[in-house]
Amino acid sequence: MKLGLISDVHGDPLALELAWAHLTTLAADTIVCAGDVVGYGPFPDRVVAFLKEHAIDCVRGNHDRWALERGPGEPDEFGGGTPSAETLEFLERLPFYRLIADGPQIAVIVHGSPRSDMEFVTRASHPPAVLRGLLGTLGADLLVVGHTHEPMWFRCESGLVVNPGSTVSMPVVQTSRTFALVDLPSLTVTFHDVESGAEVPLEPWPDRAETTG
Repeated sequence: MKLGLISDVHGDPLALELAWAHLTTLAADTIVCAGDVVGYGPFPDRVVAFLKEHAIDCVRGNHDRWALERGPGEPDEFGGGTPSAETLEFLERLPFYRLIADGPQIAVIVHGSPRSDMEFVTRASHPPAVLRGLLGTLGADLLVVGHTHEPMWFRCESGLVVNPGSTVSMPVVQTSRTFALVDLPSLTVTFHDVESGAEVPLEPWPDRAETTG
């Protein structure tokens, strides 16, 4: 299975449509979104309509949760469009995590980390030992996170951790304008530019435990 990964769409339907089109061309079998469908961007309803039309499974990000906490008709303090009641119903149904199985391979998709939608997975907070521990605790071969808007990948004997970066292409928020494609059988990943679809070279996070000394 080739798994297409997007995250942090933030109310930008054009970026979402471009990422979807490129992943379709790249022969992704399934596309999933690691959360933050709304917030910042002006068109949350169009984003949700596209996700529903193309059966793109999502998890709930912190901006999605905040939209629900604000309630119907309440403005987004981050400047994003106000979600409709139908969009809020969609967000309400989103789970904290999703599991995808492809034969013996198990992928876990969350927004921030397996602990919280507000936890950033960074090199400082999640060194190799922590990432290994998460993969082991989850029983996962692949862990997908978002939230940071920065693409990353880490691979070890326990599996692969990937953040596809953010697809949103608006100047109001920091963004990598990237998505990712994972080949589950081989646990390999490529990153791509939202606008062009071109591959974006990205070095893995180093495994300090194996490279020191």
